[in-house]
Amino acid sequence: MRLTTAIAAPGQCRYKVGMEFDPFQYMRYAKRIEYADGIYLAGSGMPVAKPDMLGFKPEDFELDSLCNSYGDPRNMDWLADHYGCGGQNVMLAAGSSSANFLAFATLLSRGDRVIIETPGYPQFFSLASLCGAEAIKLPRRFENRFLPDPTELRDLLDEHTRLVVLTNLHNPSMAHMPADHLKQLIGVAAEREVPVLVDEVYLDHLVPGQGDVSAWGLGKNVIVTNSLTKVYGLSGLRFGWAIAPSGMVSRMLDLADVVDPQVVPMTQNLAHRALQNLGRLRPLARRLHEAHWPIMHEWLETRSDIEYHKPEGGVTVWMRIKGISETGNLATVLRNEFATLVVPGEYFQSPGWLRVGYRIEPTALREGLARLGKAIDGFRTH
Repeated sequence: MRLTTAIAAPGQCRYKVGMEFDPFQYMRYAKRIEYADGIYLAGSGMPVAKPDMLGFKPEDFELDSLCNSYGDPRNMDWLADHYGCGGQNVMLAAGSSSANFLAFATLLSRGDRVIIETPGYPQFFSLASLCGAEAIKLPRRFENRFLPDPTELRDLLDEHTRLVVLTNLHNPSMAHMPADHLKQLIGVAAEREVPVLVDEVYLDHLVPGQGDVSAWGLGKNVIVTNSLTKVYGLSGLRFGWAIAPSGMVSRMLDLADVVDPQVVPMTQNLAHRALQNLGRLRPLARRLHEAHWPIMHEWLETRSDIEYHKPEGGVTVWMRIKGISETGNLATVLRNEFATLVVPGEYFQSPGWLRVGYRIEPTALREGLARLGKAIDGFRTH
């Protein structure tokens, strides 16, 4: 059976080729539009980091490193020190996406239930289906500043629940979940001995020391995933990790032996250098947010037909278009008629919403927003 490469509308496909799962349709969409012509307001990560910011040396490009099996000990030690854990709690992976896969595949079996925030990153729902698990939605509502309700979580938990999945900062809204609120949610799950996975790939967009507290350490049932991708502009390294209880890390290593038996040596070398220089990269992300958010905010305030969550950090804003019940067609009109690219809310289980990025340079950003306004006006009229 040959699978089509066309971009499918969200929720309209389910493949059964050996194993049955819901495809990660957003990723297909994102890959297709990243290099398309037009003004790119769809990106959620920082631009690619400049090599001179990282201090790469010729030996970093060798095809060998200190350990190619389970990860360079220099990186393991850095992460253990950063999270205040032992090396037995560190699992290296090819980005946070791979770390999330390893966590899901380790914890879930067919017939299990996994509670996933919604709106939520669509990879989580694809992973649940890949494992044969049932995805149960935990609402994150605009009127509650996208903070999940601990009481609702308690009501959703049952004897078949094997995992709870959250993000901080929240993708797509970029809402920050304070440590005390997150700890309460973790405690509710702990009552039934259910692990909580917190994807923190956007967390370092916050000002250092102002809420950027990792979920690791807030409970014994916590798994944290992260990478150098979104905040640090190092997607090309594919360097990510999970921080988890040692028994779970051991099972993840068993799985990695099957699907990914060697951590790429060059990635390990370059990541080692990058980790030493994160202090130079992180301020770039914060400065970009603080310089470009006012441009986005100014435009939003001219639109009485849009409501939005003010992001605590990052380079995207999550907005609801009043009077438009779906935004997939709006995004298509915007691309085809106005050469501007955004992410429709359907990919995040939210028809009528858009995720719009503001990482591009100011002149292009203003022009892209002007085109978005024209597209909304025309779409509503017709």
